[in-house]
Amino acid sequence: DARKAVTCVQFAPRHLGLKLATGSADGIVRIYEAIDVMNLNHWPMNGSIDAEVGGKGGELGVTSLSWCGGRFEPPTLVVGGSSGAVSVYRYSDASRAWNLTVSLPKHDRGVLDVSWAPNVGRSYHLIASCGQDNILRVHRLKRGMTSDGQQKTTSSVELESSQVLDTGASEVWRCEWNVTGTVLASSGDGGVVQLWKQDFRKNWSCVSEVHGDVNGRGAAAAVARTS
Repeated sequence: DARKAVTCVQFAPRHLGLKLATGSADGIVRIYEAIDVMNLNHWPMNGSIDAEVGGKGGELGVTSLSWCGGRFEPPTLVVGGSSGAVSVYRYSDASRAWNLTVSLPKHDRGVLDVSWAPNVGRSYHLIASCGQDNILRVHRLKRGMTSDGQQKTTSSVELESSQVLDTGASEVWRCEWNVTGTVLASSGDGGVVQLWKQDFRKNWSCVSEVHGDVNGRGAAAAVARTS
């Protein structure tokens, strides 16, 4: 269905069913669902998000996306685009549409990757984003409840804080969380994978570095950064 190249794809968490989100260079995120899991040849589109259209995006449109894995949250996506925008979209059963929920701090250049941390009992969400502006950020989103005035409440999220992580001079291309959402890994053109953890002051710092073997003579070695 995309009119330009597909730039990113990701399956939804299993509790949402067999769904697939795709981002494309035309600036649109499309969500497909396999209604019959026994017939995987049929994937009708059941939703779309105009994330980077109408002159907002560059040539690459949507560059990255990531699902929220919370079991008690409605379907939620974070989307990064070539305009530098990082936006959180949430599906509403009432309107049967995806709506913009939170606009996170924008990167000066295109977003290269976004990653939503697994939530294991936390009262907040964590999202990592990195861009061509050599900036890696961790966004902290507060969870809450909102009322529609008709004795019906729905879960909501709002931006609580964003922290820029000091990655040095290298450009960060990818970021990914561990299974518990407590350690963030980032990699880039410097040939180093950096591991980040949050301290008791809620500040993120690099606790280890994995250096690639550029000479091809040995395995990668983990080097702890001294404080």
